[in-house]
Amino acid sequence: MSKPGRRSGQVVVEMLLILPVFLGMVFLIMETGNISFRLIVLNHATYEVARIGGMTWSNPSLGNNGKMNEKMRMILPEAVVNCSPEPTLTDPQAGQMNSDLVCTGQEKVKLLFPISSVILAKPAGSGTRALAATVRMPIEQPLKK
Repeated sequence: MSKPGRRSGQVVVEMLLILPVFLGMVFLIMETGNISFRLIVLNHATYEVARIGGMTWSNPSLGNNGKMNEKMRMILPEAVVNCSPEPTLTDPQAGQMNSDLVCTGQEKVKLLFPISSVILAKPAGSGTRALAATVRMPIEQPLKK
């Protein structure tokens, strides 16, 4: 029969073996949640910039890449956006070519926890992860008669 005093050392050893693995899993789950949240915010900000760009792109003084970056920085200060028009189909009623505005928002997210930043960092060892979101929005054009 074992003595009650000897079992307390066994519990400490088991805890020291399991605790780092358990904390690593907890931090990895929390970091994944943080990255997911930041990706959702980046996607929404890119959508809003594309929506503004879709309404103003046909007027060069209102909509261009520089203006879209200004709008993106008002929503997310660390993010950048690159927008470019892509032709789609000709509208037979209006007799003009339609275009979509394709906007790609990018942001580098700093990872919070040391154990998970080693696993989730891209590029490896940087402590950051680059996120990107692409949104396509039709460009509104006034009908010309």
